[in-house]
Amino acid sequence: MIQNDAARTAPADITAAVLASFDGTPSPRTRELMQSLVRHLHAFAAETGLTQDEWRRGIAALTATGRITDERRQEFILWSDVLGLSMFVDALAHPLPAGATESTVLGPFYVPDSPLREYGANIAEQAGGTPTWVYGRVLDALTGEPLAGAELDVWQNADNRLYAVQDPDAPEEHLRGRFATREDGSYGFLAVRPTPYPIPDDGPVGQMLTATGRHPWRPAHIHMIVRADGYQTLVTHIFDRESEYLESDTVFAVKPSLLRTFQSRQPDDPERPPGVEGEWCSLECTLALAPGEAREASDPGRTA
Repeated sequence: MIQNDAARTAPADITAAVLASFDGTPSPRTRELMQSLVRHLHAFAAETGLTQDEWRRGIAALTATGRITDERRQEFILWSDVLGLSMFVDALAHPLPAGATESTVLGPFYVPDSPLREYGANIAEQAGGTPTWVYGRVLDALTGEPLAGAELDVWQNADNRLYAVQDPDAPEEHLRGRFATREDGSYGFLAVRPTPYPIPDDGPVGQMLTATGRHPWRPAHIHMIVRADGYQTLVTHIFDRESEYLESDTVFAVKPSLLRTFQSRQPDDPERPPGVEGEWCSLECTLALAPGEAREASDPGRTA
């Protein structure tokens, strides 16, 4: 019989050793993040009694996530979105004064450098959907003064539920554009009424949603990024108040203050925008920016 009087290695010893391996990290913040991550990962495994089979399945999901991710699809961001981490970090990062328009997640289909368009331009470059006149003003959240020259970067999905970056049959710049506010802070453009849509669910994130009985759907919305010198950059959605899935957005991005009414209008309405035929909608939306440092709206690895 083999005798071994050496003390057995306990789980706590492993945690301590891993934590100590980061003690020499040059950046204090990196050291804090890595050691906290280790503590929470090990605590999760201990609390749940994580089995080796479950660990292997988790590693397989991460491997599949890496394989499906490319320049047009960021599956890791989808994980962050559906687990609520994207919205949680957004809430931590952007405390806002009363009156400022609330922020929300960027979403997986943002494309930088959308075309600059004139006031009143139509961002729809092919037919389909209910024409919608989107208009309003951009204001200082503290003073209420209009902000001239602010930039609105807008994008949305089409009536087939797809964004242009998802749809090989759509023009590259379909349903997106950038606009500058006028002297009175006003903006206006033609869009289409957005539709609810599912996030990509043919990969590991979709498998998790199916396994947990969750759906992949998001309510109808228009994306906006608003930039102005001397103000915090606003990344937000404007949600259709009548849309499905407002109470169960799969990425938890709905905020009551971001609900708006898409007003149905008739063909003979005297305010009908030029070029619009048949029934149409209007959407009024005032956007209030908080003074502060601008930031670029981007996510790691996300280019679409």
